[in-house]
Amino acid sequence: MNTPDKVIKIAMNEVGYLEKSKIAYQKNPNVLYEKTAGAGQDNYTKYGKDMHKIYPSVMDFPAYWCDAFVDWCFYKAYGVTTAKSLLGGNFDDYTVASCRMYQQKNALYDYPVVGDQVFFTKNGNTSGCHHTGIVYKVDDKYFYTIEGNTSNADKVVRNGGGVAKKKYSIAQQRNKVLFGRPKYDMKQKSLDEVAREVIAGKWGTGSERRANLTDAGYNCAMVQARVNELLKKG
Repeated sequence: MNTPDKVIKIAMNEVGYLEKSKIAYQKNPNVLYEKTAGAGQDNYTKYGKDMHKIYPSVMDFPAYWCDAFVDWCFYKAYGVTTAKSLLGGNFDDYTVASCRMYQQKNALYDYPVVGDQVFFTKNGNTSGCHHTGIVYKVDDKYFYTIEGNTSNADKVVRNGGGVAKKKYSIAQQRNKVLFGRPKYDMKQKSLDEVAREVIAGKWGTGSERRANLTDAGYNCAMVQARVNELLKKG
């Protein structure tokens, strides 16, 4: 099945990869497939190279590669045809274009779930997208990402040169990020459905419930807020 864990596993294995210098690449093109050898600041990566080979008219090489990294992870996890379908219809290394594909499929959200493609924006709109990554975890306060062309700094970093795991405050990033939701082979229930199940005790209690909701890709804080609203209504 085409589930989020497949692409997350691929992305996790890439953490620590560093882009290569032009000199290192020209000396030995295979250096692209080394994790840290040949590191530089010239945007030469295996992600850009592989995606350019698949789709040369759209996927540039060398070029800024945060979106190429996401596309590459989906391609490795699901194959070309399925990856394109999950990503909104196609590959694209331009974050604005990628985000708009989700928008056209009515699959763009302002809250995160596991497996989403996150888009960091300058203005809260698709037109302002400038960096992207994959959401691998969500809890009450944070969403956690794996990003290409970033750094380990505790903030949004574009063109940072490596693959890294990051985390962001949901509250602080509100109205600054958008979440494209691939159509995995798993049906997400509506917020009301999950909240009513929580009230009925189907998700457990306390930390167990939070863990169960998080593992299933739901935002615990949003679910709890809806539970409170439903209980008030009686």
